Amino acid sequence: KDFELESGAIDCIWNGFTANAKDDGKDRSEYVDFSHYYMANAQCIIRKATATDVTSYDAFEGKSVAYEAGSAGETFIADNITATINKKGVTSQMDAVREVLSGTADYAIVDILLAKSVVGKGDFTALTVNEGIEIEGEYYAIGFKKGSELTAKVNAMLEAYAKTGYLTELAKKYGLENTVITEFGA
Repeated sequence: KDFELESGAIDCIWNGFTANAKDDGKDRSEYVDFSHYYMANAQCIIRKATATDVTSYDAFEGKSVAYEAGSAGETFIADNITATINKKGVTSQMDAVREVLSGTADYAIVDILLAKSVVGKGDFTALTVNEGIEIEGEYYAIGFKKGSELTAKVNAMLEAYAKTGYLTELAKKYGLENTVITEFGA
């Protein structure tokens, strides 16, 4: 996706794109212009409800951990888990959740927004969000090619939608009123 942005094949990246993340040790903001942060998120650990709450990264030793390949979950594992684990990169976050459900992974690292929408409900009642490790938050923003004129235009749109209450209204419609950001720094 970064190559497509840089080459001009796409104009923006706007699907849960974590702005305050690093890639290959570099802040993403070094090679991407970001809009205002519009939503707060965090990674979380999913486990079977019958499993013991994990309270340290050492507890992952010898366990299997599923995550969406190329996602913030993969970065979280690389940055935090030094224990020897069986890494299971899968196509999507839901696939990672299903790995835990089926017993082919002990844990999954996924977005808390996704986890809260499925864990403990319907087919996923056997799963829970691990509460024993506090994980640093992340922020979603829209990414543009460095120097893009679109960044300022989208920021102006976000500011106008926040001022009129439309961002809050939209967030409520989708159950995200506790994660939407409507106050933007200068």
